[in-house]
Amino acid sequence: MIGPMVTQARVAPSLLSWQRLLLLLYWPWELIPVVGGCAWLYWQTMPPGMSSWIIEGWDSAVLQITGSTWGVPHSPGYPLYTLLVNIFVRLVGLLPGLAETSVAWRVTFWSTITSLLSLIFVYFTVWKLTKDRVGAILASVVLGISFIFWRGAIMAEVYSLNAFIFAFTYWLALYWADAPTERRLMALGLAVGAGLAHHRTALILLPTIALWVLLKTLAETDRGRGWVLILGLRWVVLAIAAALPLLSYLYLPWAAAYRVDQTWLYANTSDWNTFWFVVLTREWWGLVQIPATLADWGQALEGLLWQQASQITVFGVLVGLVGLLLTGRRLFLFGPPLLAFVFFGVAYHVADLDSMLIPLTLTLCIGLGVLTGYLIQWLVGAIRIRGEAIRDRWLRVTVRAALSLGLAAGAYLIFRPLAAANYEEVNLSGDWQAEDLVEEVVAMARAGTPLTIIGQDNSVLPDFIYAQVVLGQPVEPLSTTRLSRMPEQASIALLQERFDSGRRVLVDIETIDLNFIPWLSAATKSGQIFLAPTGHPYLWELLPRPMPAVLPEKEAWTQVPPGQFLDGQASIIAYHEQISRKRTGCFLRLTLFWRVEQPLDQDYFVAVQPLGGETVLDKNDHLGLMRGYLPTSQIRPGEIVRDEVDMLIRQPAALPGVNLVVNLYQVRDNQFPTFGEVTLPITVDPNGCK
Repeated sequence: MIGPMVTQARVAPSLLSWQRLLLLLYWPWELIPVVGGCAWLYWQTMPPGMSSWIIEGWDSAVLQITGSTWGVPHSPGYPLYTLLVNIFVRLVGLLPGLAETSVAWRVTFWSTITSLLSLIFVYFTVWKLTKDRVGAILASVVLGISFIFWRGAIMAEVYSLNAFIFAFTYWLALYWADAPTERRLMALGLAVGAGLAHHRTALILLPTIALWVLLKTLAETDRGRGWVLILGLRWVVLAIAAALPLLSYLYLPWAAAYRVDQTWLYANTSDWNTFWFVVLTREWWGLVQIPATLADWGQALEGLLWQQASQITVFGVLVGLVGLLLTGRRLFLFGPPLLAFVFFGVAYHVADLDSMLIPLTLTLCIGLGVLTGYLIQWLVGAIRIRGEAIRDRWLRVTVRAALSLGLAAGAYLIFRPLAAANYEEVNLSGDWQAEDLVEEVVAMARAGTPLTIIGQDNSVLPDFIYAQVVLGQPVEPLSTTRLSRMPEQASIALLQERFDSGRRVLVDIETIDLNFIPWLSAATKSGQIFLAPTGHPYLWELLPRPMPAVLPEKEAWTQVPPGQFLDGQASIIAYHEQISRKRTGCFLRLTLFWRVEQPLDQDYFVAVQPLGGETVLDKNDHLGLMRGYLPTSQIRPGEIVRDEVDMLIRQPAALPGVNLVVNLYQVRDNQFPTFGEVTLPITVDPNGCK
């Protein structure tokens, strides 16, 4: 007995080490470079902060506000998304290296994280179906580089979380089917409930998982009374778990009651009629238009095919469909969502339909991975050496690895051009437009006079709300939609009250150009309201006629003796300066208050040149730092017009002692005659640039 025991004791450590090595190799290490590579792509193409209104997906800025300030976005209110994102934003703020990031960027980062999690669970889903790593990796990579999924990963939108819920539910359903315990079933119910509390396209998950539970119960029990009892208990557990995430909808009336005028509020959901209107998304029902004829169905299906082909190529769509058909009985898990999204894709007519169809692309990518995995298995089994199948284990591994590398190389050649094209098209890393607008608003607000800014709801208004709520500036955002829906006299009275209280009233220029508020557009055209430029292309100031004849009470201006220009006909009567720090550097913000003493029939330009500091402040052209248009012909005697500009400070320490010379001039052929000047000393503290 001693001999065999000694032999066993000597052999056991080596067997144990070998088993540990195999277990280590069994881990999905290939996920690390795949997820890391996609994370790098997303990081390189993310917008730097607030999402601008120039890109498709106008809701991004709205969601950045509601996702960081406990607000309410548009219907169905997305309470689960809003709660999770707000928690995420605050947790990210505790991480070293990310604590200084803007909350708007963190909301976008949430989309990146949920997108990467989607890729991970797509991998695990395909691996569970095929036990093939190459197919699983291919499914994740193709989905990760598809345009709409990629865009969703770098934008503050609800679609990335929706994709994650689908991917996680698929994997969890397969995981539960392996060992149908109550704990796994409860987790599956919570995943379905999360979909119900998030996006309406996830409604299909409820009947899909109910069918999945039914079929699994029938497969493991006989057709006696036992299966009815088991099925009933399972559905009870599933229903209770799915109902729990729906409690997040209580957030909507809470936010409506306690966040009024503090952040974006889509509708007053403290009113129960409005609450159910928002939750049921009733305003979108009219967009469902089912094709009427077979020809219409054919045309719609063809359009849907090309839409998906633009994401993963025609080859990817066809292979994905075949792969799903090969999943056997598990097609009951993937088939209902596939058919539902096909119907949804041909019957629902909305601008961001392609983003809503991300789960369809995800499902097709799973089919793509399944067919790839089955193909590798079939090829390995079909290879014969001298008429016999390969029996040696390591030879089978070698052959499988060679086939996998070959298929991976082919997939690389097929999908790499798609990835390269998508990188160029989706790249938003240079999208600074919204950030620039926010910085301009902050600079105006810091002058001291409270601002009222009119903006379009899904355009620039979120930027103004961000300046007010997140940055704490004295800014009152007014919705263009709100003003346009008010009775005209009430809208006029509201703005008049803002003028009378001494506020600066600004407007998004597209609100005027597109005639969103008809009476306001008419008033600016007729001259009843003067539309004054601010230096920002999208932001203009509204000045009632007659314009104010007094200086703003809440700004620290310095008075200047009048009569400097046009033989005393025009004057700078006051000015003030402040340091304005922006992403592009530190600026000296100069504000001039002009007054016309006598009627003028011509307009002039303004030039500001440094005296004694030519290298301290950066020049815009050969004439001076400031080359602005001053509409003196439209100014009546006694009226005061504000003129402001930012000048880049190159040498902050050298600012003291530098003077600014202001000229009025005109352009006459190649001549630039001037009509007076005034010298203004710079008195700001240069330490503000540190």
